[in-house]
Amino acid sequence: MPFKLGKISDLASPLTVTLFFLQFILITGFLGYQYYMDSSESCINCHGSEEKMKEFGYPQFYVTLEDVRKGTGHKTVQCRDCHLGNGRAWDKERAHKGMLKAIFVNESAEPVDRKKIYTKEETELNKIIPAGENSLFELLPKKRENGEISLHPQVRNILWHDRNPNDFNFDPKIAEKTCGKRGCHTEELKQFKNTIMGANFRQRTMRSWLEPYGPHNCGPSFADLPPAEVLKTSGFDFTNTEKIRKEINLPFTDEQAIAKQRLCNVCHAGCLDCHYAPNKDKGSHSFIKVPDSYSCMGRGRGNSVCHTGSGHSRRGETYIGKFYSIPQGRKPDVHFQKGIHCVECHPTGKRGMGDMQRKATCGDCHIEIEKAHAKSIHKNLTCTACHVTEAGGYQITVWGKGFIGEKPNPFKKYSLYYGIQKPLILMKDQRGIWFPVKIFPHIVGNIEKDVPATGIKFRWEKGQTRDMYAIIGTFDGLPSANKHLAWLQIEEVSHPFGKARDCKSCHRSRQISVSEWQYEDIQGAEPFRGGYRIVADERGLRLEDFWHSNIKVLPGFEISDFASWIYLKDKWFIKGDFSIKVDGKKYLYYEKLYRDNLDKIKRLESLRNNSQEMKKIKAILMHNPDAKI
Repeated sequence: MPFKLGKISDLASPLTVTLFFLQFILITGFLGYQYYMDSSESCINCHGSEEKMKEFGYPQFYVTLEDVRKGTGHKTVQCRDCHLGNGRAWDKERAHKGMLKAIFVNESAEPVDRKKIYTKEETELNKIIPAGENSLFELLPKKRENGEISLHPQVRNILWHDRNPNDFNFDPKIAEKTCGKRGCHTEELKQFKNTIMGANFRQRTMRSWLEPYGPHNCGPSFADLPPAEVLKTSGFDFTNTEKIRKEINLPFTDEQAIAKQRLCNVCHAGCLDCHYAPNKDKGSHSFIKVPDSYSCMGRGRGNSVCHTGSGHSRRGETYIGKFYSIPQGRKPDVHFQKGIHCVECHPTGKRGMGDMQRKATCGDCHIEIEKAHAKSIHKNLTCTACHVTEAGGYQITVWGKGFIGEKPNPFKKYSLYYGIQKPLILMKDQRGIWFPVKIFPHIVGNIEKDVPATGIKFRWEKGQTRDMYAIIGTFDGLPSANKHLAWLQIEEVSHPFGKARDCKSCHRSRQISVSEWQYEDIQGAEPFRGGYRIVADERGLRLEDFWHSNIKVLPGFEISDFASWIYLKDKWFIKGDFSIKVDGKKYLYYEKLYRDNLDKIKRLESLRNNSQEMKKIKAILMHNPDAKI
């Protein structure tokens, strides 16, 4: 049958016209309803009225839309854009249903209802605004007792509302409805989900105590999702839990695994961890486009948030210093003192938003020094080898029986052996470059099978990190919790930069570092002190001369739970040559040359009055004494 061109009217029967108009009404009605519901009218009507908020008993939650837009820097933002909920409902319960808000986390790794934290009378304390003298805890809830304000005992950390309230992970599905919604930061969220930080890739690769690259200070990924190149969701997965059960000789329930995993998830970042910055001037809706160093350190939400966990505690670093250090009161990095923030040296990489570059290049600023160093006798040392001299944070970590909050758990982490080790031992990386490390002992009890010693191993052989470990072995014969798996954690230390170490701390027959600490956990025992020495020479790497003050064990605990190292003081030895070779004549020659150069610099400074040219000459001579000026 030949095709015949007709008219629309030929097809327009009463039925088709009716169906067309029904479809049109349904589509426009649906879109209109979506537009209508995408409103914050009821939010503004209540929270924008100071009188109403006082009447409801929550004057601290009075805020105008103008305040929100000014604080966030988003000129058209509405309440629902970030908090969801029902902005058309006039009933409080309906309006707040599905609303996103900050998550208060207790010591049991459970979310706490904010209403149970405060009374209505504590209006000034019930704000997410910095308060208190200790800036590390300034955003945590406070409690007033006997006229004094202290940290609220029921809250360990605060997480922002792009986290899943069940597992505490950054939740991309929540972010897609808020930060990453259409018309907002869609592309930035897409980029972030593809990064190591966004996908939490490295932590999620740790399947058990032994796989795939040995035991770790953070422990395995107890019940997290498997690693993925692109983050798609949040939640729990018990594949790793099963692997862990096969490695140990006591029960480990899903509930216990969830508690451990939640505490791990607290540390890892989402959008708001970097960009939400409540402060006294702009209020609790303040955002920053470029994260500052306080964002990187968790911005006053306690230890174990962002780099206060991995940086301060595990690596023993500090950048901001003072309250943002372990022990508190350490000096800040010289770069922070100059007003330089983390992202200025660790910029965004090829993957975009959140692809923060681990390696910083000193030569971006210190051009002459970098050139001089590259030609010097010390060209096979990193800048940190000389300029980072100590590491704080954990000095010992033991995983044993204890409690997460009030609930028993076989993997309580006894890591609050807080102290300092210095000067740092230098070791070679995958390319043979010397760099400073923090070396500290670890033990986990109740391992099922014997595990052989490994020697030194890099966790990431291709150089993604310089971190290492060495399994010492498994040990029986302790009073309880046998077998005990022991290993050395060897972490790269990159901060705080400061004055260079003394030459003799490297150029002698052996490297020696001293660790001194105080046990500050509330479980296991009352506070006690101790220490040990780390020795690296041509015979090997070893920990020796362990000592401790009197230990008063708390009821219900055993020393094997929290201080099993006491029974293993003579076990920490790795064979190998860890010495820095010293040519005596060469050392004396360069020592004299350095002194001569210092005299030359002083003479020139007196003549040239500390000019820019003089600073350049000084930088070159101090980093390459052979340079001809």
